[in-house]
Amino acid sequence: MRALGISKFGGTEVLEQLTIDKPEPGRGQVLVKVFACGLNPVDYKIRQGMLPLPFELPLVLGYDVSGEVEAVGPDVADYEVGDEVFYSAELLSGALAEYHVVNEDIVALKPSGLLHAEAASVPLAGLTAWQALFDRAAIKPGEVVLVHGGAGGVGSIAVQLACWIGCEVIATAGRDNIELVEELGADAVIDYASQDFVQAALEATSGEGVDAILDTVGGDTFLKSFDALMSHGRLVSIVPEHMEGQPLEALAKAFFKNAEVHFHFMERERPALDALGRLLERGFIEPVVNEVIPFEVEDVARAHEQMATGHGRGKLVVAVEKE
Repeated sequence: MRALGISKFGGTEVLEQLTIDKPEPGRGQVLVKVFACGLNPVDYKIRQGMLPLPFELPLVLGYDVSGEVEAVGPDVADYEVGDEVFYSAELLSGALAEYHVVNEDIVALKPSGLLHAEAASVPLAGLTAWQALFDRAAIKPGEVVLVHGGAGGVGSIAVQLACWIGCEVIATAGRDNIELVEELGADAVIDYASQDFVQAALEATSGEGVDAILDTVGGDTFLKSFDALMSHGRLVSIVPEHMEGQPLEALAKAFFKNAEVHFHFMERERPALDALGRLLERGFIEPVVNEVIPFEVEDVARAHEQMATGHGRGKLVVAVEKE
């Protein structure tokens, strides 16, 4: 079958079309015919060899799937052939291919009413946002939440989730994305290029600071965020990069504020994905798909380059099969 991936780590030039065997589902697994595969920053980070995981080459990339169950393995209890599903694949087993095998316990039924391209934009970013806000930051109705990168894949869902639960939401975004983030429900949007987000957050909270911050940027933004945080506030960062050379003594501000600091790496779980599916079906949140691109090496290479700029809007999705 056809797949896209790498045989060595490096720049976008190492991306290639692979011809590999169609997989067979094992015990507790389902074989999925992939209709769409969402792209994420982790794709280009893995391509560059930035993640210290035991990858085996050649390696298929792509970790967000929407498709249809083609076959089921022994002891599969919850799915049958023909079910439409979506999920985030494990990082050692990419899914930018015509078929993909996955353990059923991380798979959820695709939200009805969504195209496969829309559904494939959600799992990794949606689970990251859900876990960061609810499991780590434990946000509550009435609190003020600051979301860095409100137009990005994780940020766009985080803004909607925080609004859904009843928080006041402040978000940062580039000038071209301010209107989009406002439409997603943010109460205030800060142009990070021309405004000081710390000053804006303090002005919005009468000098007290925000209750919780979701950092999708890292580096200097992560360290400056403590100035915008209230006493006993919570900060969750999902970005392990961009800390080289940063003055970590700035973390002292967290001590004096009795702040909670969480570094979050998304965990694959069906219950949260089921919950996201229900919110999508009922219209409480909406996928933000920036572009649907062809299942070709040159288009995926272009998408990797775009994601690496850190200035994306929503998600890029590969159409593996026509809907």
